Amino acid sequence: MVEWLESYGLVILFAIVAIQAAGVPGPPGKTALVTAAILAARGHFAIASVVAVAAAGILVGGYTGFIVARLGGRRLLARSWIPQRAHELFGRAETYFEQHGGKAVFFARFLPGLKVVAAPAAGLFGMSWPRFSLWHAASALTFALVFGLGAYFLGEGAIELVETLGIYGAAAIAAAVAISWLAWRMRGRLRRT
Repeated sequence: MVEWLESYGLVILFAIVAIQAAGVPGPPGKTALVTAAILAARGHFAIASVVAVAAAGILVGGYTGFIVARLGGRRLLARSWIPQRAHELFGRAETYFEQHGGKAVFFARFLPGLKVVAAPAAGLFGMSWPRFSLWHAASALTFALVFGLGAYFLGEGAIELVETLGIYGAAAIAAAVAISWLAWRMRGRLRRT
């Protein structure tokens, strides 16, 4: 089993994180990265390879999800059963991605559930390719470094730590974003008065 993992483990890591980043729910990308990093700590892989493969998989998957949604997402939705009210909300989503798309793409990578839909949503709602590319690349590299190196240095306790802090980390990020947004809004109102 160990020989098989050493031979195909990085390919499997790439496939899992790429499929998840493309917008397919189910594959446990973060768990695959943490597991590969723990195996690297035990000498089965080089940690630099684990981080590079994970970042590359996230990049390729996210770019694929973005392009597919950009090219065919609207046509697919036009033929779907989605109620008219949902189509009306798309205008709001497009405006949101125009104003905050970069932050949404970056932070979604760290939030359960959102990391799966971020790239396709950015493509569907018209985020520009250069802007998406920049924020998605920053997010992929940061995610691979944080979870890959964290698991490498923390060892077997990393999986439990990731699962425990995942919910709290997501809550902390959401709270920080909400507070920042409120501060920005208040600053704008104070300038107008």
